[in-house]
Amino acid sequence: RYELLKSIQKEDVVPDVVEDIPEDITEVPEVIAMTSVELYGMIMAGGNGLFLFDCRSKDDFRASHIVFENCLNIPESAIMSGMSAGKISSLLSPADVAVWDTRGQYECIVLMDWSTAGVVPVRNTPLWIMMDIMQNYDPNVQYKRLTILNGGYEDFLLRFPMQTTNSRAKPPVSVTKDENSLEEIEYPNIEDIAMKTSFEVHPSFDRSTKAAALVTYEQKEKLTHDIQRQQEHLAEKVLTVEKERFNAEKVWEELHAKELLSAEQEKREQELLYNIMQYENQHKDIMAENERLKQQLSEIEAGVEETIAARIRDKDRERQLLQEKREQMEAEREEKLRVAREQKKLLENKENHAPVFNRSNKPQNIIFPQRGLDNFNFVPDTVERGLTGLQNLGNSCYMNSIIQCLGNTSSLIDYVLSDCYRKHINPKGNTKGRIIEELAAVLKALWAGRYRFFSPLTLKQTIGAVYGMFRGTEQQDAHEFLTILIDLLHNDLQTISTPRNLHENLPKSESAWLAFTKSRESAILRLFYGQIKSTVKCKMCGKESATYESFSNLSLELPATNARCSIENCFDMYFNGENISGWNCPTCQQSRDAVKKLDISKLPPILVIHFKRFSAGETSQYHKKQNFVNFPLMNLNLERYIARSQKNSPKIYNLYGISNHYGTMDRGHYTAFCRNSQIGKWFKFDDQQVSPMESGDVQSSAAYILFYTFLPLDAVKNSF
Repeated sequence: RYELLKSIQKEDVVPDVVEDIPEDITEVPEVIAMTSVELYGMIMAGGNGLFLFDCRSKDDFRASHIVFENCLNIPESAIMSGMSAGKISSLLSPADVAVWDTRGQYECIVLMDWSTAGVVPVRNTPLWIMMDIMQNYDPNVQYKRLTILNGGYEDFLLRFPMQTTNSRAKPPVSVTKDENSLEEIEYPNIEDIAMKTSFEVHPSFDRSTKAAALVTYEQKEKLTHDIQRQQEHLAEKVLTVEKERFNAEKVWEELHAKELLSAEQEKREQELLYNIMQYENQHKDIMAENERLKQQLSEIEAGVEETIAARIRDKDRERQLLQEKREQMEAEREEKLRVAREQKKLLENKENHAPVFNRSNKPQNIIFPQRGLDNFNFVPDTVERGLTGLQNLGNSCYMNSIIQCLGNTSSLIDYVLSDCYRKHINPKGNTKGRIIEELAAVLKALWAGRYRFFSPLTLKQTIGAVYGMFRGTEQQDAHEFLTILIDLLHNDLQTISTPRNLHENLPKSESAWLAFTKSRESAILRLFYGQIKSTVKCKMCGKESATYESFSNLSLELPATNARCSIENCFDMYFNGENISGWNCPTCQQSRDAVKKLDISKLPPILVIHFKRFSAGETSQYHKKQNFVNFPLMNLNLERYIARSQKNSPKIYNLYGISNHYGTMDRGHYTAFCRNSQIGKWFKFDDQQVSPMESGDVQSSAAYILFYTFLPLDAVKNSF
């Protein structure tokens, strides 16, 4: 659907953004590297206005560095793509921060590593990333001269050992690798390719380590007691959920029985329906967990404690009585809602609305809404920064959920709060920077700490002016909204050019990346976009052919059944090899059977994972998959899925945001669970309601979109 909309936009409305970018916008200046002789001469002359940033490891710097007062070590381990100057500062010691903060006072800044030679560092190395951060993501400092030391510290050490703290230091031994050759052959042996298999439900009970391995009666008795206590806790938890659900149904019935509702009562009625959907999901997840515990208990083959079992039965009986009453009320509610939906459908058919996109009526210009703080309708209150809610504008929970997840993306927040984005706005683009301007206004309000909630109306109207599907009050898909929003933000900020001397002798993956970006990048691209390598290997001759495709999120399939699974299962279904037939092998010069395999060739600092919960059945009717997916909150390791040429990339991700979907295709609601970097705890964002939650409740079968990062989960700062 999104690709179709993009094609419509390109044909009818949206001009090619990149062609409209003037050549002088955020053009990266040609860097004239400084030689060791020049640097030594400046130091001997007193070094006035000179500052050195040594980007080697801490151990290497301590072992040997240039004898010069204005020399600061920025460890290579602290330099990662997607970071800002503010993030660099947060990783330094207090003493080093004081020195770092004076960097804008110097006439010349020299960056160095061990051995980089030439005018521009190799792309994606710590030295290149550090220079990129200082050129593009350090808004409070205007550098007069920013350069690198040609040949690095190794060259300086060889020429002027007397000007170093240890002339006997040796550079680390590096094994020279031809990245092009690494890319050329991804899998030397076809047997090395892990193949896709049909998903099978395996018991979560591990016989090798748990109950089956217990031999003594005391061990079995203790495990039985622990499992029963967990069951009792679940029985109490599901009883509480059932009571809350029953009360919500009761209040909804009372409201719905009234012939005329006030606007406030209608709003309350909708909130109750949203709460009921979430109670349904919680009930299902708790009961599924209880079944898992029952399975474990049956494997132990030991007697249960009757006292605990009796308490569990009492709670179950109370819950079942409530459930029977509630199910009767629920059936009546569903019938009333069905009738209401049919009446609404008849009314819409009579009105005969025209489609949003009409090819016979091609708009020439996008008409944006007027800007102004009046549209925010702020509800004042003193809250912790980042804990402000968003008003539901009529089925706009899909947008609110995504905005809250983006609002807890620390690197994006730093970029926005510091106004660094302003220097990158593309004034000639289709949207003229309005999308990032409106999003920035919303994010700044979320982090002001002065509002309980407010209305993001202008942002919604601005996005709706470009994509008409978001203009009205119809429910939309959060994943589709996120994909479109990231694309619009990238186009708004796509003004960072790639130096022309970096275009030669590139690996295939980098050439594909430059073709995708058209040599113009953005902060959004560098945060959210990655790259997939698709390898096809001939079964007859072993010839490999590779193509590359960029992504802003990974859409993972779920098992066909509603079975419980892990995120690793989903990754395997996506990345593992599959047999294909009829591939035209360039070596064999004929059609052959082959194996196709996907790998990640570029890891984004922010990894967005989307579970494909909505799928079409045999009747082409869409239905929702209710799988409970186990995913880690910390230490998601992607090493198994990375291409050989990228094995040195960061591989460990931590979760900070989830967009949840409750309900069905016809009737649903979105919320967000986010980790606030200021407090270091998880919170639930349900439109205008924000409430604390336990990290143990973050996982649920409602999880729809996950937000991971390999960047430090430190507190948001006011500026870079």
